[in-house]
Amino acid sequence: MKYRKLNSRSFLQSLPEGRAAMIEEYAKTHTLNETVAWLSKSGWHTSSGSLSRWLCHRIWQQCFKAAESSAEVYRDWLAKSFPKLSERELDRRASLMFQFKAMKSGDAKTYLALATARHKTRMDKARLDQRERAMAQAREKWLAAQKTKIEAGLDALFLEVKDNPEARELFQKFKTVVTQATA
Repeated sequence: MKYRKLNSRSFLQSLPEGRAAMIEEYAKTHTLNETVAWLSKSGWHTSSGSLSRWLCHRIWQQCFKAAESSAEVYRDWLAKSFPKLSERELDRRASLMFQFKAMKSGDAKTYLALATARHKTRMDKARLDQRERAMAQAREKWLAAQKTKIEAGLDALFLEVKDNPEARELFQKFKTVVTQATA
C-alpha cells in the first residue's frame, strides 16, 4: 500500500483514545464498509479509504510505540547489567533493538520515516541541550563580569570615603547589601 498522509481535518485524527480503540475493535470484526456505515449512524462521516489509512496508521503507530517501549526497557536493563557501557553504546544497542522490533511492522517505508524522525528528534534534543549549556555558561560569564564591575566600583567608592568614619560606616552597610544582592 502506498503511504498517504492522513487528513489533519478528519475527525478520526482528533478522537480520544477510548473512542479510537472502540472503532479499531469494531473494524477488526467488520468490513470497512460496515464500519463506515456504523460510524455514519453515530453522525461521524468518513470514507472507507480514509478509515483504512487511519487504521493502518494507528496499527503502525502502536507497533512503533511498542518497539520504542521495548527498546527503552532493554536500554535500562543494559545499563543495570553492564554499568561500564557508555551512554553512546547504550543508545546504539537500544536503537538496534528498536529497529529489529519496528521492522516486524512489515512496512519498510513507514519504518524508515519513523526511524528518521526518531533520529532527528534525538539530534534536535542534543542540539537544544548544547544550546542550553552554552546559554548557561554565557550567563555565568556575564554574571561574573558584572560582579567584577561591581567590586571595582565598590573599591573606587571606598577610596573616596575611607578618610570619613561616618561615610565608611555607611559604605560598609551598602557593601553588605550589594554583596548579598549579587551572591
